[in-house]
Amino acid sequence: MNYKDVFVVNKIHYNKSQEDVDLNYQLNNYDYLEPKLVDDFYLKYFVYKILFELDILEIDDFLSFHFEEAQNKKLFTQIIKHKLLQKIDYLVNNAKAYMPEGGSNDEIKLEDGFIETKGKILKPLFEDYLISHKVAWQELKENIIYRKSIIEDFMKGVNQLQTQKEVGEKLVWSGKPSHLAYFISQLIEEGYIEPPRKRNDDINYQKLSNRILNSFDFANDIPSNETLKKYGNVDAEKYITLNERFVNHGFHLPNLKIME
Repeated sequence: MNYKDVFVVNKIHYNKSQEDVDLNYQLNNYDYLEPKLVDDFYLKYFVYKILFELDILEIDDFLSFHFEEAQNKKLFTQIIKHKLLQKIDYLVNNAKAYMPEGGSNDEIKLEDGFIETKGKILKPLFEDYLISHKVAWQELKENIIYRKSIIEDFMKGVNQLQTQKEVGEKLVWSGKPSHLAYFISQLIEEGYIEPPRKRNDDINYQKLSNRILNSFDFANDIPSNETLKKYGNVDAEKYITLNERFVNHGFHLPNLKIME
């Protein structure tokens, strides 16, 4: 299976850009190594990134980003459930130090940590034997298990939203999507709505945008998750500019406590 069609992969080949794209949680593009690149490379890359490269507070946003951008959301959730979570269990249960006996005679070292062996190109860092070694050697079992719990919580949230979506019809928003995101954030700021939050209690704008998309149909343009985030985040430039326009036109929402 070619997992690059499920996860969000940068359009520019890594050997051309030579820079990571963590800002938007995209995976680097190594398609220039095809057709020898192992078929499940992007799944292995995804697993390694979520277990070791991401700060633990970024996991929820990372999953939300890939879920919202996925062309096949059902397939994405199936991969998380049946591939990622199962892989984590395997790596934890089989964690042990690896003692190398020397590379294979046909092993060819390539750039960026890749090797070619037996006609296939892979990255040893992403392979099970080295991940299990890392988990055992660095005593990361508890950390990995905790990361698994965050992933499971994310999946519960996705299932709940899907259930809500199937229960009844949505409200239809006739105005600009940017205005809806702005009004929702205004209601949050003034205490009328309790938003989804990260573990550090900051507002989780990725999840907030997801819930807006799952609560409304749009009469005109259907917004992207990123658009809603830009206009719903009170610290974002787009929000600040739009707020000035509404205030200049006399908009004011009193705080909930004033109205009690």
